[in-house]
Amino acid sequence: MFVSSLFLAVIWVPNVWTIQHVAGCGNQQMEIEGRCCNLCPPGEFVKAFCTEQDQTVCSPCDTGFYSSAYTMFSKCEECLSCPQEYVEKCTATANAKCRCRSGFLCSNNVCSRCEENKCVTGERPNKTVTAKSLVDGSEEYSYHCEPICPDDAYYEVKDNVCKPRTQCARNGLPELFPGNKTHNSVCDRGERPTNHGDIIHVIIGIGFVLVSLTLLILLSYACMKKLMKHKPKDNSINVVAVSANTSEYHLSKEESGCQLIIQDESKHGDSLGHLHLEHVSLF
Repeated sequence: MFVSSLFLAVIWVPNVWTIQHVAGCGNQQMEIEGRCCNLCPPGEFVKAFCTEQDQTVCSPCDTGFYSSAYTMFSKCEECLSCPQEYVEKCTATANAKCRCRSGFLCSNNVCSRCEENKCVTGERPNKTVTAKSLVDGSEEYSYHCEPICPDDAYYEVKDNVCKPRTQCARNGLPELFPGNKTHNSVCDRGERPTNHGDIIHVIIGIGFVLVSLTLLILLSYACMKKLMKHKPKDNSINVVAVSANTSEYHLSKEESGCQLIIQDESKHGDSLGHLHLEHVSLF
């Protein structure tokens, strides 16, 4: 009995000493080779590990590196580089936080890569995890677009809600437009909506014609006025008197009855060009 008790005592005492020794390490300490070594605080890394004579020696993280917890690491972690925008800059105790610009999507859980959002109005991107790291828990994403609203509804952009499409057939009306992801169906109710665009085009066309006619009239009037201004004022008629000699032409009595001799008397002060009729007897 005594031997048995002694044997148990020999086994129990070292175990108690080990438990007490380990339990003596604080929250910011770690047991290394039976010694409680201090952990380095956030923003620092282990420059020298503790020994029997000295405790752990820590050193601040270099620029571009960080440490966010009490650790026993021999170096700090490298800061995240954001491809597009920073939500928070990297510090000695916290990593940077990134985000993608509008129109882009994060390709992983820390937005260290961005990809274009190819979804159109009425669609939304559906994220799928394609890879996950067991070491640090990082994830990789891929996206595909899906309609925001069900097939019998459309997306109202202004109100940012889904609204049911009008069922023309149920109302006994012909369907002019079946509707789509962002527009409601259009039924033929016997009324034609006013097309303001066409009215504006007609008004512009009429205005153009009226302006053209006005310009044409003004141009014609100016030309006529210019022609009247340059018309000769002397309207007298110059007629050369013709002398008929019957002996030369041997005209009959009937053929040579008379000749009209028109003389221009404008030279005698009559601006109207009086004409005189002279009867010449050829007998």
